[in-house]
Amino acid sequence: MIANTTLSDETPFTEEEELYRNTVRRFIEREIEPRYLDITPHSDDKRALWRKAAAAGILGGWIPEEFGGPGASTLCNVILSYELSRSPVYATLGSLFTTDLAGSVLLEGKAHALLHKWAPKILAGEVVQCFAMTETEAGSDAVAIRSTAVRDGDEYVINGSKVYITNGDWADLIFITVKTDPSAPGARGMSVILVEADRPGITRRGTKTLGFPGGNTGELHFDNVRVPVDNLVGSEGGAFKMLMANLGTDRLQLAARALGQAELAFDLTLDYVKQRKVFGQTLFDFQNTQFKLAEAKTEIEAGRAFLHSTVRKVRAGTCTDMDGAMVKLWLCEMSDRVVDTCLQLWGGAGYMDEMPISRIYTSNRVLRIYGGTSEIMKLIIARKL
Repeated sequence: MIANTTLSDETPFTEEEELYRNTVRRFIEREIEPRYLDITPHSDDKRALWRKAAAAGILGGWIPEEFGGPGASTLCNVILSYELSRSPVYATLGSLFTTDLAGSVLLEGKAHALLHKWAPKILAGEVVQCFAMTETEAGSDAVAIRSTAVRDGDEYVINGSKVYITNGDWADLIFITVKTDPSAPGARGMSVILVEADRPGITRRGTKTLGFPGGNTGELHFDNVRVPVDNLVGSEGGAFKMLMANLGTDRLQLAARALGQAELAFDLTLDYVKQRKVFGQTLFDFQNTQFKLAEAKTEIEAGRAFLHSTVRKVRAGTCTDMDGAMVKLWLCEMSDRVVDTCLQLWGGAGYMDEMPISRIYTSNRVLRIYGGTSEIMKLIIARKL
């Protein structure tokens, strides 16, 4: 069991969580970094990596001991997201294992029967998960979804479409948000249902994105898809509370991802400017370069302090929606500034796809969009003022 003991005053993570971090870091360095450029969105390597990640103990950290898991908190997903983004593989392969967080909705919904059924397969890396919430007309405004699930005896009949779903085009388990009561106002009629991806009536296609050339983003269509009522997660109309808990962790792990991307861009750039010669001296020798990197380093350190402060609030049970929105807003905006500054210092080389900084730049852009846009984060914060 993961003990609730902090490692030191310098980190908000426990000793066990830091051991998990080292496991993730070693796995990425050993299993992915040597060959990530050769992995395509639907290559067999993806499935193999998922199983290897499970064998290494990376997946299912949130699963309680009574269901065969380690009994860690969802903060493990924050660590996983950070370590992945701290490596060049993230800018090419995308979110990968971070959608493991999707299954934690089973905990929020106290769906113990579903946990008993699927936890062993999640822990073994036999199933890939995704969370299907976004629709063409319902992104940050989640309550505007139009997908429905109508009760028909002991089954739900699901109809609708979902877009921009991470791992949606190849996941085995789909946690879909639907309206089980379309007449209910706002979020009151929203529910979450687990749908096995091989059920008749589901069609999927991968969609090409600005970044992540080796990653997976999917569009899903549900045409009279039948699932047993036992696949309901939580209660009918109870989606919003579960979604808020899930989104809170999701925004924190996106903030951690933003920090990791900024740190990686900074380290690559610092090394580059100390070697690149311009007018008989290194690029680093110019005061403009020094000042730009000084500013970037300061922002990164401020971002790390902000993230760690929020993690401490999560551990203490005092983290609010506004806290989550603020840390997601600030770190994603900070990461954008730092990465843009770094790319500029690379000059023309930074615009070449073969350079890691180029892919970091394009992949980093989505951080200010998914998990709630920066504008929505500001709205959440303003409503609390």
